[in-house]
Amino acid sequence: MFRYLFAVLTLSLLNFACKRPQSEEALLLKSLEKLPSVEVNDASEFSLGNKKILISGKQHAISLKTIQLLSGFSAAVKRETELICLNSPDSFIEYPFAAKTHFQLDEENLEIHQLQILSQDKLGATLLYYIKNVGNSPKNIQFQFQANTDLKPSILMDSTFGNNSDDRIIFDEMTGIFTAKDNENDWYVVWGSAVGLNLNPINSDCITQVSELGARAGFEVSLTLAPRDEQVIPIFIAGSDQNEFTAIQTLADLRADLFSDWDENFARIDSLTKTAKITIPDQEIQDAYDWGKYTVGLYQFTNTGGPTSAVSNPDELLLVLSKLSREFISQIDRQLFLLDKDKPRHINPSWELIQPMSLLLMGIHGDAENRVTYIRPNFPKDWKEVTVESLWIEDNKLNITISSDDNQIVVEVNQSQKKAGISIELPEEFSKMKVLGKEVSSDTKEGFRRILMTGAHVKIEAKKE
Repeated sequence: MFRYLFAVLTLSLLNFACKRPQSEEALLLKSLEKLPSVEVNDASEFSLGNKKILISGKQHAISLKTIQLLSGFSAAVKRETELICLNSPDSFIEYPFAAKTHFQLDEENLEIHQLQILSQDKLGATLLYYIKNVGNSPKNIQFQFQANTDLKPSILMDSTFGNNSDDRIIFDEMTGIFTAKDNENDWYVVWGSAVGLNLNPINSDCITQVSELGARAGFEVSLTLAPRDEQVIPIFIAGSDQNEFTAIQTLADLRADLFSDWDENFARIDSLTKTAKITIPDQEIQDAYDWGKYTVGLYQFTNTGGPTSAVSNPDELLLVLSKLSREFISQIDRQLFLLDKDKPRHINPSWELIQPMSLLLMGIHGDAENRVTYIRPNFPKDWKEVTVESLWIEDNKLNITISSDDNQIVVEVNQSQKKAGISIELPEEFSKMKVLGKEVSSDTKEGFRRILMTGAHVKIEAKKE
């Protein structure tokens, strides 16, 4: 078994070292500019998570859905006798699947970025430390990394899952991997770096608090940096609540798939950005709507038929939606993984409402079962135009533009399935109506005029008499 694990690990190390030069790692940092972002103002409230793994808090605790792996980790750089703990960043920016921390060490002529990355399907996290000599003379430094383990059931699990006991850590010099195990349970966390790096095991003086049953271990790497030179130190952290083999296999996969995972994440966010893209006069709500897609996923219309009534007071709905948006955009994943001391961690359902509430405020509702899209404009008073692009309702792709003022409403729809129905309902006082430029008459029901059409392109213009 050990020989097999060593063979898998060695192969992944060689693939990581030979196939992907450091310049590609630098491109990852550069490509962050193309992703949506939000600055974290309070590191203690930070969290970056998906359905499988969560990094959270100022100390960067790492948890799986079932078990906590680390109570935190720390990094430092050392020059001669001076140790600089990397715990006071200049900026902390969160992206949909990554987080970047920046340190500017002017007195040392060093610039450091810490990049945390989560894949969609692996029980682990990747850290990349970009260390650059911004001075005019060579530098010899030591980079230190320390992990504090705290293997125990997550807040989602009850006592029947297992009783927490002491952790123990073993370092394998041959593979360069640290393995921590709970003494009474098959709970594991493993971490290591890349091939070619000589890891010197140490306990850093940049201590973060270690839990009573936890343990700590770390390493030091010696670096020589030429002027303007940059080196990247990767760290891979993986866990398992099953066995050591699974944890080590995940670590090997993280190493081998670093760039393909990044590309997959990047493509997913790009697709979500372009799908059901809204443009509205309220940037705060629009940002929250977008982040809701990145963290919760795309809203799917249910088969509930048409809207039974219009929004009676859109300005009141706007106030509610604005409040949700302000809270969400300021805290992002902390709200997604809300922690209530008296209840288990759960996904906060309010964020599942941001997308449907935004579409409701635009007056758009889809009935997938009957293949009808209902549009009933009823904006807040200050809104003059809204659009939604690439809105998918089952297999029908729609682009919708709605403009409105006191005397006129214009609704224009393009759809990929020309046989799908479009039901446009306008307040009855807009009695002068044109369909594709031709005047038409319409009946009223419950205070609305209704035009039901099919076709690839529909345009309704309505004015008050």
